[in-house]
Amino acid sequence: MVSSVGITDTIKSLSDLQTRCNLRQAEDERFFSEWIEDLPQLNQQEQAGVTRIKQRYDYHRVDGLLLEGTINLLVVSPLLELAGFLDPPYRIRSPYGIALEIEEPEETIRGFIDTLVVQEKLWIFVVESKRNSIPVLAALPQLLAYMLTTTQTDKPVFGMATNGDEFIFLKLTLSDTPQYDVSRTFSLFPRRHELAEVLQILKRLGQAALK
Repeated sequence: MVSSVGITDTIKSLSDLQTRCNLRQAEDERFFSEWIEDLPQLNQQEQAGVTRIKQRYDYHRVDGLLLEGTINLLVVSPLLELAGFLDPPYRIRSPYGIALEIEEPEETIRGFIDTLVVQEKLWIFVVESKRNSIPVLAALPQLLAYMLTTTQTDKPVFGMATNGDEFIFLKLTLSDTPQYDVSRTFSLFPRRHELAEVLQILKRLGQAALK
C-alpha cells in the first residue's frame, strides 16, 4: 500500500532526496550555464519595474519579516510579469497540488507549489516562496522534490526559490540518474541589490525553455 505524507515531513535535506530519488549534483561546470551566459539586456520599462519592486519591498520590509503571501504579492508576481510569464504562451497555476512517488519505501509525497509556470503542459518554472526568516537554501530539497515530478523527462526543468531577501536558481534533468545544479544566491536586501540580474536570468531561462 502506498502511503501519502507531507513533502516537508519526509524530505528534510538534499541528502534525503539524493538517497530516495537517486539524485546527483552535476559535476560538469557547463551543466547549468543558462544563469551566466547570454543574459538579455533589460529595457527601460523593465529597469523601472525592478526599481519599483525594490522600493515597495524596502517600504514593507522595514517593519519586519515578510510572510509568503506578501513576498508573492510584492516581489514574485511582479517579477513574473516583467519576465513575460503572465502572457501567452505561458500559463500560471497557483497553488498546484502535485505528487512525488518514491518506490523504496513505497510512499507518495504530496505538497503544494506556490507558483507554477506551464508552457504546453511542460513545467518550466517552480517558484517556492518561504518566509524570509528561513534561509533560501532551506527551500532547495522541497523545490527539487517538486521538480522531480515532471513527466517531461526529455527536457530540463528550471526552478527559482526565494525567501524575499534572496533568490537562487536550479536546473534539473531527468535520466537514469537525475542531475541538478544551482546558481549562486542573489540578494534583494542591500542598496546595491541584484534584482536586475534575477530578472535577466528569468528571461534567459524562459528563452531556453521555449527551444
